[in-house]
Amino acid sequence: MKSAAERPPLIIRPGVSCRLRLVVLGLYGLTLPVVLLLPLAWPWRILLVLALLIGLVGSLGGAVGHRWPWVPRQAIWHPEGHWTLTLGDGREVPARLLATTYVTPALVVLNFRLGSGSRSENGTGLGGGGGSEIGTVKDGVSPGGLASWRRAVARPAALLPWTIRSLVLLPDNLDPDLHRRLRVRLRLEGRRDVPGGEGEGVGGRQ
Repeated sequence: MKSAAERPPLIIRPGVSCRLRLVVLGLYGLTLPVVLLLPLAWPWRILLVLALLIGLVGSLGGAVGHRWPWVPRQAIWHPEGHWTLTLGDGREVPARLLATTYVTPALVVLNFRLGSGSRSENGTGLGGGGGSEIGTVKDGVSPGGLASWRRAVARPAALLPWTIRSLVLLPDNLDPDLHRRLRVRLRLEGRRDVPGGEGEGVGGRQ
């Protein structure tokens, strides 16, 4: 049996799901008549309709089409257990799988937080030890104080909603064999990569 380091990375690059596109169009199509019938002044109804249209375009180009610059179009699960996302603008960013990931045979929703935990994107630790920490006192801030300040800034930033990214995977936008292998690996190993360790597994039914 191959060790984790000997296995090839799992490369997940979904296509366009016709099922998801129909669901999105159906939901927005059913919501539009309700908005038009609301007992509101026309300016408010027009604003709500515009918000719906923006949401529709965002969903079709995001979860369905993976076209927007901030939307993941590819995820790589490396043998060592970490993830790399490729966004719509071509950027590759490290990410961490969240416990809110949902897994069933019919639907897999991979939820990620951008960044790689306690380490910055360039691979150096936030708390020092990466070889690039400032070693002298500058402007009255000691190296230890600077590291503490960086950690204090980084932790709240990691909790912001715009650091969360999702990939919606259905049987019609991913190779069936890859879809199955992903579910199996998430069931067996996914809980190691989410915050909380073995006490927090991914949700859903594998």
